[in-house]
Amino acid sequence: MPVLKLCFGDSVLKEVGIGDAPVTIGRSPKGDLYIDNPAVSFQHARVYSQTGVYYVEDLGSLNGTFLNGARITQAPLTHGDVITVGKHTVRFSLDRPGAKPLPAPTPKPQDDAEEVKLTGTMVLDTKLRRELQDAFEKGHTAATGKHVAQVGKLTVLKGKTSDKEYLLTSGTYMIGKSDQCSVRLKGWFAPKIAATINKQKELYHLSPTGNKVSVNGVPLTSKVELHEGDLVAVGKVLFQFNLVAW
Repeated sequence: MPVLKLCFGDSVLKEVGIGDAPVTIGRSPKGDLYIDNPAVSFQHARVYSQTGVYYVEDLGSLNGTFLNGARITQAPLTHGDVITVGKHTVRFSLDRPGAKPLPAPTPKPQDDAEEVKLTGTMVLDTKLRRELQDAFEKGHTAATGKHVAQVGKLTVLKGKTSDKEYLLTSGTYMIGKSDQCSVRLKGWFAPKIAATINKQKELYHLSPTGNKVSVNGVPLTSKVELHEGDLVAVGKVLFQFNLVAW
């Protein structure tokens, strides 16, 4: 029977067999593989079988699910694959003797305040995000001989905007509440044009046009280059900048 091993570093925290029901991974105490880490989403990922093939699927997590270093939304599993969730790894193995499917978990009583606390996911630290992205690029280049094209993405972590995510595939993006802006801010006091992002090849530069723009908590007075995992604040809106394969 296939099994999943939840690991932190060199330590194996839990081992479960995969039965007919999906194995859920996340920060919910009701999940099958419970990870008590604020970088892990409440319902982060799951592993399931379909017509004899096992798959890992990301469940819309904030920090993403990685398979052998590559960020995925859904992918088939083979023996020895390593799934990365936050700072933990889940190792997939086939036909481990004696492994048993995980019994149904006993629900843990919790009040509304605890539920809110559990569902609030922290952004994964920038260093680990860069390491995962570098591993993905190196692995893909080695396998295919081709460089991985990347585009920038802004994900809204806090505040009111027209969308929750923005792929930065064009040359210039303006941020503000003006109709001319591609990244539209909402709110009575939102600036008409607060900043611009310019793309040059695979580099992205952020230029403030107002005084309420910061990167990683540092107020901007001039153009800066954006890097993987940077937190960009524009007024009351907080974005995270990431590079994704394209």
